[in-house]
Amino acid sequence: MRKKITLSSIEEARTRKAALAVSADQTKSHLMTLLERMEPMELLKEMKFRKVGCDPLDPDHDLNLIEQLNQTFTYLASFDAAIHVFREHPGITQLTLNLGTQPGSDIESDAAGGIAAEVFAAVTPTNNEKLKKDLAKVSKTNAKHKYVFFACPGYGTGPQSRDPKFPDVQIISLGI
Repeated sequence: MRKKITLSSIEEARTRKAALAVSADQTKSHLMTLLERMEPMELLKEMKFRKVGCDPLDPDHDLNLIEQLNQTFTYLASFDAAIHVFREHPGITQLTLNLGTQPGSDIESDAAGGIAAEVFAAVTPTNNEKLKKDLAKVSKTNAKHKYVFFACPGYGTGPQSRDPKFPDVQIISLGI
């Protein structure tokens, strides 16, 4: 699903991040009902193949639970990354977040000489070579400020060692 969001401040990013809890709460309620009435294998089948979740940004739109999980944590990471960018570049008044299959960098702005960032949430940064692929993608942009942000368990929050193949790209762990 394609989603383009424009953020104007840290406060707006925090508000969007907090709003994700509405969808999570709705899905929790639905799952509690399913847990009470379904046999274990039936429940797992329902969770895997049916729309028992909802869109993290639109609770009225049903979604597969696995998709909701993936999108929720990517969106959380994207909002945290936007907060980081606003802090690092205090003169910026607008960031565009390209969520889902929206084309472009995950976070971008023409301000400050250009900002391009890729963002992901995964079990490890090396899953499916995601970090490597995002470094290659963002390095090809014309932006002055290039980032890859990731949210993975087991990594502290903050800058990571730069990849020598992509020295112009900052790698930032968002923690989890």
